[in-house]
Amino acid sequence: MPAKNHALTISSFACLLALLPFSAQAKTIAEARGEVVRETMTYLNTPYLWGGMHPVTGMDCSAFVKLVYGKAGLSLPRVAKEQFSQTHYLSPSGVLPGDMIFFAMKNPGTARVDHVGIYVGKGFFVHASFTSGVHIDSVSNPYYHSRLVSLRKYSGF
Repeated sequence: MPAKNHALTISSFACLLALLPFSAQAKTIAEARGEVVRETMTYLNTPYLWGGMHPVTGMDCSAFVKLVYGKAGLSLPRVAKEQFSQTHYLSPSGVLPGDMIFFAMKNPGTARVDHVGIYVGKGFFVHASFTSGVHIDSVSNPYYHSRLVSLRKYSGF
């Protein structure tokens, strides 16, 4: 008799899982990348605030990237330099929407990363800049291109 009750419990558990509104399957890399890109657009025109971490009061570049990735269920450190160290190098031909783009704004021509954005495709990236808040820029813009350090992907991508 106890074995029958145990089987009933497993069967009931399986039925409950089938009724839950979520899938037990992990999202695909393509789905995660899509979430990252879609999420970047929700923060356009958010004001810039150095050290800020909130979309209403303002945020800086690394807080923006951390927030966007976090909304897609992906964990990143808070600071651009640490985000850089925990991601993987990409060749320019390997970059995909949802990858990160790192810059040396204070020291152009060096590898001293101090700015990060999210590549959204077709040569554009979204970032939180001091002058314009969260907005879209072109990678080919000479100002940003001359400060580009690396294209990198999230460890899980």
